[in-house]
Amino acid sequence: MHHVPSVEMPELDIESFFVARLENGEIIGAAGYEILSATKGKTTLLGVYPEFQGMGVGKALQIRRLEAMADRGVKEVVTNADRPDIIVWYKKHFGYKEAGRLKKLCSFGLCEEEYWTTLIMDLDSYFSGIEEKETRISEYMARYDPSPLNPFDPLIINVCLTGMTTSKRVNPHVPTSVDEIVEDAIRVYDMGASIVHIHARDKNGIPTPDAGYYEKIIRAIRREREDMVCCVTTSGRNWSDFERRAEVLYLTGDAKPDMASLTLGSLNFLTGASTNTITVVEQLAMTMRERGIMPELEVFDSGMVNLAKYLERHDIIGGKKYFNILLGNINTAPATIGTLSHLAQALPENSIWAAAGLGGFQLPMNSAAIAAGGHVRVGLEDNLFFDYEKEVPATNEMLVSRVVKMADLLQRPVASARKTRQMLGI
Repeated sequence: MHHVPSVEMPELDIESFFVARLENGEIIGAAGYEILSATKGKTTLLGVYPEFQGMGVGKALQIRRLEAMADRGVKEVVTNADRPDIIVWYKKHFGYKEAGRLKKLCSFGLCEEEYWTTLIMDLDSYFSGIEEKETRISEYMARYDPSPLNPFDPLIINVCLTGMTTSKRVNPHVPTSVDEIVEDAIRVYDMGASIVHIHARDKNGIPTPDAGYYEKIIRAIRREREDMVCCVTTSGRNWSDFERRAEVLYLTGDAKPDMASLTLGSLNFLTGASTNTITVVEQLAMTMRERGIMPELEVFDSGMVNLAKYLERHDIIGGKKYFNILLGNINTAPATIGTLSHLAQALPENSIWAAAGLGGFQLPMNSAAIAAGGHVRVGLEDNLFFDYEKEVPATNEMLVSRVVKMADLLQRPVASARKTRQMLGI
C-alpha cells in the first residue's frame, strides 16, 4: 500500500476514505478518493491484505468509493496503477482506459515498475451499464460455467410415489390406495418435496387410467397442501392407446393436474415394454398444450432428446421445459456421470432437468444431480430399497429425507412448492 505521508501522498482525507473490516473489527482493506474539480475525481489508494485478496474485498471498496464520487457529481475518475495485474483488473471490471504514464516519485517497494499508468473511466457509463453487464455475465455463467451452489437455484425434489409395477409383496410401504397415496404425498411435501408424480391404482391395487381415481387423489392433496405441484402419468407401459392415456388430462377445477408425464420414445424394461409412438406422443403433447398442462418430459436416451427438439421445432412444446433424465434401465442409457452430462448438455435451451437412477442407481444419480446444479426425481417407483444390499425396504419419506440431507451438506437450498411453480412458470 501507499505510505502516508510521502512525496506521492502528503496527507490523507479521512472523510474520503473507506475501510473493510471483519466482524471482530479488524481492518483488512482500505480505499480512498480525492475530488479534483466539480466533475473530476481521483482514487488515492486501494489495498487489501494478501490473505484476503481474491474474495471481492477490493472490488467492494472500489465500488463504494465510485458511488461516493458519483454522489458528489463526479463524471470522470482518474486512477494511477503500477502493477500489470492491477491495471488489467481496473480495465476488466470498471471499463478504464489508459491515458498515459507518470514517473514515480518513490517506488513503494515495487522497484521494477518506474512509472504509474494513468487510467481514466467515465462514471456515468459505468453505472448505466453495470446492470446489463452483470446480467450478461450471470446468464453466460449459468449456461457455460454454472455453480451448483447458487443460492438462487434451489433444488426441486420430484417424488414418484408408486409407479406401474411396484408391489407391496416386495415392499409393504408402496402406497396403492387413494388414501395411502395422498398420505405419502403429504409426508414428502412436509420433508421438502414440491412435485408429486402420481400413478393411480384401483380398489384392487391394480394400475388404472381411470380419471376418477386421479380426481380423488389430486383434490385430497390440494385440500391439505394446496400449492404442491401435481403431476399425473400418461405412461404407455400398461396401455399404449391415446384415449386411455389422455383421460386424466381432461380433469377440471381443483382436480386439474399441473403437469403430466410424456415419455419421448418407446423402450424396454425387464418387465415389459413401454410403447410410445411418435403420433401418440404428439397427440398427448398437443392435448397438454391445449389444456394448459406442463409436460414432464421423460428422457431415457439421446434419441428422446432429439424428439424433444423435433417437437419444439414444430411448436408442439415450447417455452420453459422440464426434463426427467432416467438412467440405469437395462435397455436404455447407463447410469454414469458421462451419460448424465451428455444428456443434460444435449437438452434444448430454456430447459430444467432432474436426474433419476433406477434401482441401486438412484442414490448416485441423485447425488450427481445435486452437485451438478440439476434437480432430483426420487421415490419408490424407481427404487424400492434404501440400501444397495436390498435389505431395508424404503419409504418415500426416507428417500426424500436422504436427498434433503445431501442438499444440506452441499449447502444447496431446497425449493418450496411455491418457488418450484415460479421456476417452472406454472
